[in-house]
Amino acid sequence: TERWRSAVHKGANTCETNRIAAAEDRRQARKNRANNPVAGVTVPCPHCQRLFQVKIGLTSHLRTRKTSPPPPLDD
Repeated sequence: TERWRSAVHKGANTCETNRIAAAEDRRQARKNRANNPVAGVTVPCPHCQRLFQVKIGLTSHLRTRKTSPPPPLDD
């Protein structure tokens, strides 16, 4: 039974080490993705100059800030 117990503990430690390494790899992948912004058109807020990737984000931002309507966009 001692060999069996030793094998179980060794297997559990190996699995735990692999789980931690995989979690760290996923974390690094998320951090790398966050540092590389998506290239494309950005829409600035006319009041605070914050940049938004999509127009709905700007609309939502303005709605929650309860500001006056933005000036018309020159398209």
